[in-house]
Amino acid sequence: MVAFGEHNFKLNKRDEQGVSLRETLQEVERQTGRTPEELEGPDFPEVLGNVWSAFVALSNSRNPSFSGVAPITYEQIKAYCEVTHTPLSPQEIDAIKRLDNAYQKAMNE
Repeated sequence: MVAFGEHNFKLNKRDEQGVSLRETLQEVERQTGRTPEELEGPDFPEVLGNVWSAFVALSNSRNPSFSGVAPITYEQIKAYCEVTHTPLSPQEIDAIKRLDNAYQKAMNE
C-alpha cells in the first residue's frame, strides 16, 4: 500500500507552474503514443481499499500548516471513525499513518 501511495504522491505533486508530473507524462504519452515508464507503478491493493479511502478523506481535511503538509493526527482519525461510523483496526490505523508519512515526505521535498 505504501509503495502504491508513494508512486501516486510523486506523480501528483505539482511544480511551480501548478502542473503535476502525471499531467506532464500523460502529455508525453498523448504526443508519442507510448506510455512513459514513470507512469507505471505498483498495482492498487484492492483488499486495502478501505484504508486508502480513509486516508484520502483524512488527507483532504488536513489542518493548514506554515511548515509544509500537516500530519494526520490520531484525533482526526478518531473523529473520522466516529463521524463516518467506520471502524478501523490498529493495523489499518498504522497503515494510514505510514501513508501519511510517505505523503508528507513527498509533498514537503
